[in-house]
Amino acid sequence: MAEFAYDIRDLKFILNEWLDMDEVFSLERFKDNYEKDDIDFILNEVYKMAKEVVFPINKEGDEIGVKYENGQVKLPSSYVEAYKFLQENGWGSANESLGSDELMPLTLYRAYNEMLMAACPALTSYIKLTTGAANLIYRFGTDKDRELFIENMLSGKWSGTMCLTEPNAGSDVGDATTRAYPTDDHRIYKIKGTKMFITGGEVDLSENIIHMVLARPEGGAPGSKGLGLYIVPKIWVNDDGSLGEPNDVTCIGVEHKMGLKASATAMLSFGENDNCRGILVGSPPDENGVSKGLAMMFHMMNESRIGTGHNALAQMAAAYYFASRYATERIQGRPFTNPKAGRVPLIKHEDIRRMLIEMKAQIEGIRAMIFKGFYYLDVAEHSSDKEKAARCQGLAEILTPLIKTYASETAWQMIGQAIQVYGGVGYTEEYPVSQYARDVKILSIWEGTSFIHAMDLVGRKMRMKDGVPFTNWMDDRKEFIEKNKDADSFSSEMKQLEKAYNCVAEIRDLFASYYANRGEKGELIPLYAPRVLTCCAQLFAAEAIMDQALLAKKKIEELGVDHHDYAYYVGKVNTAKFFVNNILPNVYMQTELIKNADKSALECPEEALVIS
Repeated sequence: MAEFAYDIRDLKFILNEWLDMDEVFSLERFKDNYEKDDIDFILNEVYKMAKEVVFPINKEGDEIGVKYENGQVKLPSSYVEAYKFLQENGWGSANESLGSDELMPLTLYRAYNEMLMAACPALTSYIKLTTGAANLIYRFGTDKDRELFIENMLSGKWSGTMCLTEPNAGSDVGDATTRAYPTDDHRIYKIKGTKMFITGGEVDLSENIIHMVLARPEGGAPGSKGLGLYIVPKIWVNDDGSLGEPNDVTCIGVEHKMGLKASATAMLSFGENDNCRGILVGSPPDENGVSKGLAMMFHMMNESRIGTGHNALAQMAAAYYFASRYATERIQGRPFTNPKAGRVPLIKHEDIRRMLIEMKAQIEGIRAMIFKGFYYLDVAEHSSDKEKAARCQGLAEILTPLIKTYASETAWQMIGQAIQVYGGVGYTEEYPVSQYARDVKILSIWEGTSFIHAMDLVGRKMRMKDGVPFTNWMDDRKEFIEKNKDADSFSSEMKQLEKAYNCVAEIRDLFASYYANRGEKGELIPLYAPRVLTCCAQLFAAEAIMDQALLAKKKIEELGVDHHDYAYYVGKVNTAKFFVNNILPNVYMQTELIKNADKSALECPEEALVIS
């Protein structure tokens, strides 16, 4: 088995040199617990765990998968052991939970968690979902709810899930038919219905599973506004915190998937025997049948959306690191410019170099985008400066669909490129990249398809609060360009960045006109929304990686060619130039396509698109 390796240097660069972590660590919530000197120690410790504890179980999970029998799901024993190891040793759910004294800044927690996701993406999903469920209870539950559930969830003793999707209500969450019926206790409801595609819906990782379930209460309004949110334990939790009787939650099957085979994706039946109880979170429906269940669940969904994009980044980065090492080891072919010379490693060939730097550029651009998002969230959640917190919250909301969608779509492409670097052996199961290809594909579908997030961007994020957050987002891009347009050695790249900015500004105005004239132009909005998202993501990633390159250029001048980090900083500069000169121009082309407004996809008869 190939040895796991990860670019811990780039994570350290982001936290130690690029982001303003002094500001983050000075926030009231963190100032007494963490400081900048902790960064390297934490990253080094987790890197060691990722290599020695987590990565070795990844292939086993892929080969064995989950075993379903008589309503029970069993994971490979190594997964159970690794899950408990991470939770019990302080590297699990507690570090991201709002209700924990051990809460880390997202920027720091997510830096170390990226390595764990890369080492075994199926395992880390269980931890993330438990954290998300605990955070929901912390935000919206009662003191009693927090007392009963949070401590056991954060310790890993109990796990958590998010239950939205139903057999007849996938992305259309508002069509859900799961019901909640009142009982004599105003906070306890009887739950009845079926949920599917529930990650961790049934596993043997913990002694109890806490399901966060969307269901429509009696009298609830139609659509998403009528859905309530309920805490539904697999085993009922008594008032004293002890476990009671099974709560009529049954696993009726698991999905057979192309990847993430050790991530149990379950179908759950609630209330087959009319004895499933759920604890209402928040208020009951108002006089119009309106509940806030989906609004509350969106907190967990948004955390999961950013986490999904980050998971995609981690997997494509791992695939790239494996492929790059293989390119130095595999001797194949002779130099094009000197055919009579001896055989050389793959990395000496021009096209291999092109593929490697394209993967590196996408990874570092997306990583920069993601960690800027985590920085915004840290400030939004914990800053005492309410105006700055609100501004950062708006910027984070704009980035959420970009992170989730661009990362997950690009990961599928870049892992395919990693396989290409390997050649024929990359298509075999002898090397790890084929598993990453299978594991990563679901991430463009998880937590909403790419189209859903594109519509979220153009339909909501660009227009929310009279467009102020998106205007702030655009102003930040313009400010960066104005500040650095004369930067030494980067004048050409800054012109490219300005051109891309102008394209996105033009797209914004064009889509505003489409919304103003929906009767005539409305169909162009969903038709071209995914292209708009790509343009916004590539603009932001290009700026972020250029910002890093400006810093790297200063470091090169300070350190000189003999410094051990010289190659890293030179690589950072060249990677940024590659992104701006080879990836960012896609924005210009996409802008022309959007303006051209071709409708052939809509005008082509449906019968011509279907082979019967």
